[in-house]
Amino acid sequence: MEILAKAPCSNKDEMRKTKLSFRRFWFGLNGVLWLAAAVSVSAGNWPGFRGPNGAGIGAEERPPVHFGPTSNLIWKAEVPPGLASPIIWNDRLFVVAEPGSKLSTICFDRLSGRQEWADDVVVEKLEPVHEANSHASSTPVTDGKAVYVYFGSFGLLAYDFLGKELWRKPLPMPKTSQDQGTGTSPVLIDGKLIVFVQIGNESHLLAVSPDDGHDLWQAPLPIFNNSYSTPLVWWEDGAALVGLACAQRFTAFAVAGGQESWWVNGLGFQACSTPVAAGDRLVIATAGLHGEASNMTPPPPFEEMIKKCDRDSDGLIAYEEIPDELLFTDRKTSNGRGNMSLKQALRLVGVKSGAKLDRDHWESCRARLTGFRSGKYNQTSILAVRVGGKMDVTPSRVVWRETTGVPEIPSPLAWQGRLYLIRSGGLLSCRDLETGTLLYDNRIDAPGGYFASPVLADGRIYLASDRGTITVVKAGDMFEVLAHNDLGDPIIASPVMAENILYIRSAKALWAFGQKGN
Repeated sequence: MEILAKAPCSNKDEMRKTKLSFRRFWFGLNGVLWLAAAVSVSAGNWPGFRGPNGAGIGAEERPPVHFGPTSNLIWKAEVPPGLASPIIWNDRLFVVAEPGSKLSTICFDRLSGRQEWADDVVVEKLEPVHEANSHASSTPVTDGKAVYVYFGSFGLLAYDFLGKELWRKPLPMPKTSQDQGTGTSPVLIDGKLIVFVQIGNESHLLAVSPDDGHDLWQAPLPIFNNSYSTPLVWWEDGAALVGLACAQRFTAFAVAGGQESWWVNGLGFQACSTPVAAGDRLVIATAGLHGEASNMTPPPPFEEMIKKCDRDSDGLIAYEEIPDELLFTDRKTSNGRGNMSLKQALRLVGVKSGAKLDRDHWESCRARLTGFRSGKYNQTSILAVRVGGKMDVTPSRVVWRETTGVPEIPSPLAWQGRLYLIRSGGLLSCRDLETGTLLYDNRIDAPGGYFASPVLADGRIYLASDRGTITVVKAGDMFEVLAHNDLGDPIIASPVMAENILYIRSAKALWAFGQKGN
């Protein structure tokens, strides 16, 4: 990277460029130094959700730009259903799945795609989950000695790399909002395995020993505990911390004993994405209950509905006359995952099947739904928070806050002083990491839902859609699409990489892509 801090500046424009280049250098360098302390990981390993340190960055990787079913394909292997991302350690790739009513942990040889072993857990009752979720959504984690797995329907399990179960720890069945189901994954730091256990006002972060699963501490979260996010780990002044984004609040705890260290308020009411650490700050993105407000379309006025839907010409809008395809919430996913019809929305404000609505009743419902769309429950938020504070840091350490362009599920990607966010519909935004200033917000010409988090390698960003397209975009201030790669199979899990090979889990298969000769 070119550093211009010592170059002579002949005018204000040159001075601005000098400062910008230095800031980008500092955020890039400081981010590497800050995160490198979190977990010691050899090059070529991808040990947990979003890879080394949860950043989504393959610092030394060079995966292909162009690939597909007939291009740069090294191997393809069938895999049972599941939404969790794969993880990699040396020549082993681990993934969890849900074949029928079983919960499976599967190990593959990552160079050939050969399945090495699989082990199943059978439970009496499966956790209730949303139709867009799975009972195998939590990505495993490994320290190179064992692989650790969390199933909401069961709890924690540990295996050695040959498939021998080392220990198991049943945990309470999660209680998630409206039975959405578990979305969190376990993390490792400082000799502790940490997982979020969501059970109402008894929710807590749980730290156990990776050696045998015995409890080390519990950090209670009696309030501000609605979350589908994975904990983030980092270091402050030589001490390891773990934090969790929940509805309305992010809380940081000391890894040594689970004591609450600091918190920040101002988050949205839906925490699905995982924060990212970059330099001296954390970036936390949270959405509204229906994602962005732009996902919701207020009901049409009474006169318009009468013209379109009053089939019996009685001057009333009957519930049954409202078209099923008329949407209140459109999340822009390929198969309608997470959409809400206007009929469903009207039920939330008390309209039942068989009802007939006159002008006053319709306009009252319309006003309530319009108010919900613009109200606090659907406010989105991106916060950049400087670490190192104590107790409530909301007034003192929030560097910047933005409320537009926030993804509902994909996590942020921070690299070289820039922040990248992908939203459903195929909208990619880039912000200045220091100030939050929007640099661009462009369509990548690959529509559909975006559940997978972006990953970066060799200055390129990989974005996977639920239509099965992986778009490659050049990182930087100027928006440039390099490739669209269509696998023809939906992708929900985040891509991973190791030794210049890109691994993708689609609905039916695992794929390995690499340049010939690598």
